[in-house]
Amino acid sequence: MKNIVILGASGFVGNELINMCVSHPEININGLSANMSAGEKINFDHIKKQSQTELYYQKIDEIDFSNVDFVFNCLPNEQLHKIIKEFPSNIKVIDLSIDFRLNSEQDYLDWYNFEHNNLELVEDFRYGLTELNRSQIKNSKHVANPGCYATSVLIPLTILVQEQAISTDNIIIDAKSGYSGAGKTKDKEQLLKEVYENIKTYGVGDHRHIAEINQELTIHNKNEKVEVFFSANLIPVERGILSNIYINPINSSAEEIHTILSDRFKDEVFIEILPLNEIPTTKDVVGTNKLIIGVKKGYKNDIICIVSVLDNLVKGAAGQAMQNFNLMNMIDEETALI
Repeated sequence: MKNIVILGASGFVGNELINMCVSHPEININGLSANMSAGEKINFDHIKKQSQTELYYQKIDEIDFSNVDFVFNCLPNEQLHKIIKEFPSNIKVIDLSIDFRLNSEQDYLDWYNFEHNNLELVEDFRYGLTELNRSQIKNSKHVANPGCYATSVLIPLTILVQEQAISTDNIIIDAKSGYSGAGKTKDKEQLLKEVYENIKTYGVGDHRHIAEINQELTIHNKNEKVEVFFSANLIPVERGILSNIYINPINSSAEEIHTILSDRFKDEVFIEILPLNEIPTTKDVVGTNKLIIGVKKGYKNDIICIVSVLDNLVKGAAGQAMQNFNLMNMIDEETALI
């Protein structure tokens, strides 16, 4: 049994993690931080299974970390790097913020405009794209959980870049997300008003997830720089991401691109490759830890569209974090996720 703490537990992702943790046979919740909601009792009406009778939100400084094994960090960006050294050294951290995803001090400044207080600790974190980095995650001290958009993009693209099956010069990604991707930085009613009968484009060419997408694709391209063009769209649904990824194949047909992805992920329980020219929808994945990929060829032979869908709160955040927790503890990866 592992004792865990969830920091920032009252948000969309924190609530997903509470659901998973209370149904996990190897987890005991020791603390849930939510400074604005400190003292409030957890409403189990929204929890799938209640295995702990009473849980309350606390302020971080009220939590006793002395007997904690793992921390899931769901705090906003730029918080964890300030406090991580205050944790006992034995604690392992699964970080769902940006604070330890990037390897370069300059990238933090350029993309997030903040100075990292503990950049030397980045070496202790492994990038938590589970299906691609299992061996590193399994033996890591800490894990930097990927961003939701980045997960949808990197799962298919990393393999194609490794296989040198596509050009890295002109990768274009147009992604759509439900409003829960904005987190609770805005009131839910305000978010609903913004998205009702509306589609809103943002982050055109400068979305922050570009930094980790470029970083990871460059690493898997033998450190030859890869730079994608990415834009995001907010759509009038609560959850789900659909990413259209436009690629130029190198001496590869759509059938061959499809075969590369099918062969690589055929044994992955959470990743599904549809038959060639079939397109997934967000309804196929909402509420699950699945990522589904479609490969579609149009009338042009030099452009192929990969369509990737996932639930931004599950596979794009809490679900992948739980997958990594299971992997780090030699527990079946499906535990608490099916």
